[in-house]
Amino acid sequence: MLFAGVSGSLCYNQGLNQYTDAQMKWKLLRLVPRLIYNKLRYGRYLDIFVTHASPAGIHDRPDPCHQGFKCFLWFMKRFKPRFLLHGHIHLYDLQDIRVSQYHDTTVINVYSHYILDTGELDR
Repeated sequence: MLFAGVSGSLCYNQGLNQYTDAQMKWKLLRLVPRLIYNKLRYGRYLDIFVTHASPAGIHDRPDPCHQGFKCFLWFMKRFKPRFLLHGHIHLYDLQDIRVSQYHDTTVINVYSHYILDTGELDR
C-alpha cells in the first residue's frame, strides 16, 4: 500500500499548523516527485492520502476553523488516491455523512475511528 499525507487545517487565526490554500498546495507539490516515482515503479501514485482537514465542500463546515482545502480537490482529481482519510470534523450525529465519493477517491471522515478493510484496495 502506498501512503502519503499532510497535516494542518485552513488558516483561521494564524495559529500553529494552519495554512492558506496556497501554502497547502505548495506542501502537496512537494509530494509530486515521489508520487511520480510511485507511478513509474508501482503503476499508481498512491492508495491512501491522509490529511487532518477535509477537502473543501466535502464533510467540511461553514465556520472558518472547519472549512476544507480546495487544493485537496485538485490533488484527488490529478493523483487519484483510492481513499482520502481525514479527521478534524467531529461527528456527534450518527446521521452525519462520513463517506463520500469524489471522482475516483472515496473520502472518509475517520473521526473518532473507522475500520478500513484493506481488501477494499483491490482494484
